Amino acid sequence: MPEGLPETFAHCAEVLKQNLLSYQSQTEVYYNSCLTEFQDQLKLFEKELPYVSQLAVDSLLKEHEEQLSYATGQIRHLFNKQLEDWENVKAVHKNQLHPSLGHPDNLLQLDTLCQEEMKRQKDQADGINLTTQMLQDCATECAQNFFSALAAFTEKLLLELDGSITVDDVQVASK
Repeated sequence: MPEGLPETFAHCAEVLKQNLLSYQSQTEVYYNSCLTEFQDQLKLFEKELPYVSQLAVDSLLKEHEEQLSYATGQIRHLFNKQLEDWENVKAVHKNQLHPSLGHPDNLLQLDTLCQEEMKRQKDQADGINLTTQMLQDCATECAQNFFSALAAFTEKLLLELDGSITVDDVQVASK
């Protein structure tokens, strides 16, 4: 008979039973340590979740602020080009002014120049008003886009959180 082998079936069964009980005990210890570690990870997740949510909202806000800044920058750029054109026309009108325009024979030229300058001033005022309205509309649209994106993000986050496991959902480790 080989060495280390029990001599009787009953003795062999007893050794096998002891080994199985030992394995079962080791398995339970490992299972409980895994449950405890998982619970600790869930606690850390729950503790850090508000910071992650805040970072996501801050990122979303920054993205929409950049979009607003870009859009208003384009409007301002176009306005500044138009303002430069108005200032150039104003300079031309100023250069066309000379003392001889005050002579009664040049009244028609003076009136024409005054009419052109009044038109330029009106165009400039209308352009300023239009640009102001465009900036307000742009800000309103960007704000609406931000709030829509924020609402969609919040809804998605809440759905994800509803489906996530919490510490209370995990079976308490048996001792």
